[in-house]
Amino acid sequence: MIIVTGCGRSGTSAVAGVLHGAGISMGHDLIEADESNAEGYFEERQVVVANDAVLNAAGLGQWFASATRQEILAAAEAYLEPMAEIAAAATPGWKDPRFSFTLEAWMPLLPSRPRIVVCLRNPAEVVASTLRYYGLAGDEAAGAAMHTWREECGRLLEIIGDYRLDATCVEFTSLCETPELAVESLARFVERPLDASGVKRDLRHHAQAIPDEAQELYGRVRSLAAPVGHT
Repeated sequence: MIIVTGCGRSGTSAVAGVLHGAGISMGHDLIEADESNAEGYFEERQVVVANDAVLNAAGLGQWFASATRQEILAAAEAYLEPMAEIAAAATPGWKDPRFSFTLEAWMPLLPSRPRIVVCLRNPAEVVASTLRYYGLAGDEAAGAAMHTWREECGRLLEIIGDYRLDATCVEFTSLCETPELAVESLARFVERPLDASGVKRDLRHHAQAIPDEAQELYGRVRSLAAPVGHT
């Protein structure tokens, strides 16, 4: 099973769309495209509802909120029965940025050991894109978006490492500037041909340098990706 995740505004929909187009179904009931994402989100509706419920129960619905892994697992206990039913009927792929926090709660329920695709974007660009997407402004909103990026990236690395999950990384910059190379690497990871022709090259509206304080974490996530030419 392939799970596409990573901080929101990092190309998760584009990556999931490539997989879905290659025959890796991302859900039975996908959330509809809208004016904010005309190509589609490729998110299984029931999965998103369940992940939202768990995150809200864990207190992660507010700016600058944090929750330990134990707190998220405890919050998920009330939803394990419907989550198990969803997992029993899972398609070969799922996508949801919320898996950055909830993946561990799903692990015992999934029909097979998941392989993780982490979409990674410069946090300065994530902040700018998030504020634009939600119509926000100001230092507090920017700080909250940066906090979310840091929490989600750090938590994903913990879970991937502790469970020894097979994982790769798709960098947003590469996806926009050299989609053929980015998709070629992804194709090797999922072990099937993928088509990069549908990836839009104009997704990157906020080109910025990676902040110094984020370089170390960014590099750790980036290291999940196999070098081009690796077999």
